[in-house]
Amino acid sequence: MILSMSGQAWLFLSTVLVGAVIGLFYDFFRIFRKTAAHSAWAVQLEDLFFWITATVGTFYFMLTRNYGEIRLFALLGVALGITLYFATVSRLVVKICVVVVTFLKRVIASAVRIILLPLRLIFTWIGPPIKSFAGKRRKDLRGLARYGKIQMKKTARSWFILRKKV
Repeated sequence: MILSMSGQAWLFLSTVLVGAVIGLFYDFFRIFRKTAAHSAWAVQLEDLFFWITATVGTFYFMLTRNYGEIRLFALLGVALGITLYFATVSRLVVKICVVVVTFLKRVIASAVRIILLPLRLIFTWIGPPIKSFAGKRRKDLRGLARYGKIQMKKTARSWFILRKKV
């Protein structure tokens, strides 16, 4: 389908916006990586998810707005949108969001500690009798383990002596 000049301009501007949204979407992954520990394997899975989502989203946008035609200026608009986003506001967005998420993590951890305080007090009150009981059992198990080692050594000596005699 042939687009008018103004239609092409709107398509280009909307693809620039799509590129900026893709950049913002990737920043969510960057924020998540900075605020939570990740293994290299998890980072690879996140990147795979990002690229699949970005590709499907861009394809859907091109399908609905550009009637399925892939035009070079539309792809350049997406690339320009991503570049402009990362060059201008990406660092600021990531810094602010990391600070906010870190603050929220601390607030939630403090709230959980406050909520669980009665349980901790109960366990500190009940804990010593349980620990002393477990400590006695632990001593008994250590003694049993020592006894078992002594018996194993005696058995090994007996087998050694039997082998020599035969």
